[in-house]
Amino acid sequence: MNTKTSTSPAKAAFKSLTDSAYQQAGANQTIEDVAKFAIEKIAGFPVDVPTEAKDSLYEGYRMRFAQNNAPVVYAVISDHYTLATPEHMAAKNVEKIEISVAYAFSYSSQEFGKLKNTQPALHALVSTMREKCSSYCSNRLADLKRKAKELLAEGKPRERTANKNFSEFVEDWIKDAALTRLISAKARGDATADSERYNKAAAAFLAVWAK
Repeated sequence: MNTKTSTSPAKAAFKSLTDSAYQQAGANQTIEDVAKFAIEKIAGFPVDVPTEAKDSLYEGYRMRFAQNNAPVVYAVISDHYTLATPEHMAAKNVEKIEISVAYAFSYSSQEFGKLKNTQPALHALVSTMREKCSSYCSNRLADLKRKAKELLAEGKPRERTANKNFSEFVEDWIKDAALTRLISAKARGDATADSERYNKAAAAFLAVWAK
C-alpha cells in the first residue's frame, strides 16, 4: 500500500518547478553569503558564537518567525483562554489577549518564571510560542553553522577585514548593532525603545566623538 507523507501547503507561490528550483538556488546562495558574512564578523565562528552575536542573530530569526506566524487572539473567560471567535472579537465586554512573538518575548526570564505561578494558563500559551520560536531560531543557527563549516572545509578563504580601531567600533555599534536592537525592541512592544530620542542622542554623541 502506498502512503504519502502529509505536509503543510507551501507558503511561497511558484510558477513552475523550474521557478521553484531557481528560487531554491537563490536561497542557497543567500545562506552561503550570510555564512561568509558571519565568518568575517564573528571571531571563532562557527565553532564559537559569543552571546552578543547569538543575540543579534536570534533577533533576526525572530523577526522572520513573526512574519510567518501570525499572532493568535484568545478570549479570556472566567480565567480560561479560548481561541477568540468573531463574536468574542465584536464583544466589548469580553477580555481578549493577543499572543504574538513580540508579546511572548516581552517577558524577562524572571517575569516568565513568575507567570507560571500567578497565571498558569497564560504561561502555557506564552511558553508554547516561546518554545516554537526558540526551536526555529536554534535550527536556523544550526543551518548557518553547517554552511559555514562546509565553506571552511572547502578551503574558501576566511575573508576578514582589518581589525577596527576603537573609534570605528563605537561608530559601527551606534549605527548598526544598537540600531538593530532598537528596532527589535520596538517590535516587541518595549516602551523604552524611543526612535526619536535615540536618533537625537546618537547624533549628539557622534558630533562630539567626531571632533
